[in-house]
Amino acid sequence: MKKISVLAFAFALVGFTAQAQEVATENAQQPAQQEQAQNGKQKVAPDELPDAVKKAITTGEEYQGLTLGETYKVQGAEEGAPATYEVQFVNGEEQPVVVRFDETGKKIES
Repeated sequence: MKKISVLAFAFALVGFTAQAQEVATENAQQPAQQEQAQNGKQKVAPDELPDAVKKAITTGEEYQGLTLGETYKVQGAEEGAPATYEVQFVNGEEQPVVVRFDETGKKIES
């Protein structure tokens, strides 16, 4: 009987530890998302990009051979300023390449 009690306690402890780790992981991800939202940077799906930006990505020779990664809509710093779009690509060497576009699909030089 004593072995069963010890075994039940061990399973309960393992379950509690796993649950605590999940909560810690979720809490660690939330500040990063909140920080991006505060900076006016919002993650969007590639199909939510303006048509001009999608066209620039698909027809631009410099983007051929790159894999499309995450895409973001970035609000202008000043009120009323137009939004820009940040598109992340990954090249064959797994190096991130970030390109910014305006709403008309024109590349914004940094």
